[in-house]
Amino acid sequence: MEIVLYQPEIAGNVGAIIRLSANTGIPLHIIEPAGIVFNSSKMKRAGLDYHDIAIVTNHNNWNIFKKEQTSTSSLIATTKSNNIYWKKDLTKTDYIIFGSESVGLPNKVLNQFKQQSITIPMDSESRSINLANSVAIISYEYLRQMETK
Repeated sequence: MEIVLYQPEIAGNVGAIIRLSANTGIPLHIIEPAGIVFNSSKMKRAGLDYHDIAIVTNHNNWNIFKKEQTSTSSLIATTKSNNIYWKKDLTKTDYIIFGSESVGLPNKVLNQFKQQSITIPMDSESRSINLANSVAIISYEYLRQMETK
């Protein structure tokens, strides 16, 4: 499994996810344009010294990412799903795609993966869970599932 961030906007989240990637060995893909500067002090502070350890690939846009990745085993993480993440076999998934912090995934991506979506259950009055927390929750479920295989 590999993590895909679609146009992330907050340096602290991306830095934390890079750190998570380094510590779990799960590769990370970042789809541009991102609303952050990758050499910013906020980014470096959030990622500490893990930038050199993590496997991070930047893609100029969604179409380039889709062209480079031939996998048909992708999931999207969205609040617009009823499929709880722990009920899905994540070990058979190549990519899990997460949207940006402010708007999530665009309709073109949501529509493309309608049947391949997962969600993290939360209070019905809440809008969403922080991006870095969402990636961590699903990443560790993937690792738990791998351990039990």
